[in-house]
Amino acid sequence: MFINKFKYIGLLPLLAFSNLSYADDFGCKAVLCFAGGKGLSECASTILEVKKRLAKGKGFPHCSFVKADGSYGDNVVSQSNVWTRNLGRDNNVCPDGTITDWYKKKNFKCNAITVTFKGANQDGSDLTQEINW
Repeated sequence: MFINKFKYIGLLPLLAFSNLSYADDFGCKAVLCFAGGKGLSECASTILEVKKRLAKGKGFPHCSFVKADGSYGDNVVSQSNVWTRNLGRDNNVCPDGTITDWYKKKNFKCNAITVTFKGANQDGSDLTQEINW
């Protein structure tokens, strides 16, 4: 029984490595979903999770793509600071389509960041989007 416990302890580094891999995959999936896959059903849960994280004060997920020579490139995302967009009394839909709640008996508002995806347009130029929550 003592030896069996050690067999399982030996697997812990593998489990930790798989979680690191998943975390990196999540950031790259988030980049792909926001840069062009917003309408895909496969992206719905990723987009929801990113918005939950943004609402908690975390930044947009990190992703470094692999270059042709096998080395890692720079992060393909840059973001602004969080800001608030006031929508007024008659509009509760943020620019990205998110529906927002009434804010302090005054108006509707959206929290927002502007995210730039480096080289994401078809012509290789940067794609900039506003993300709301």
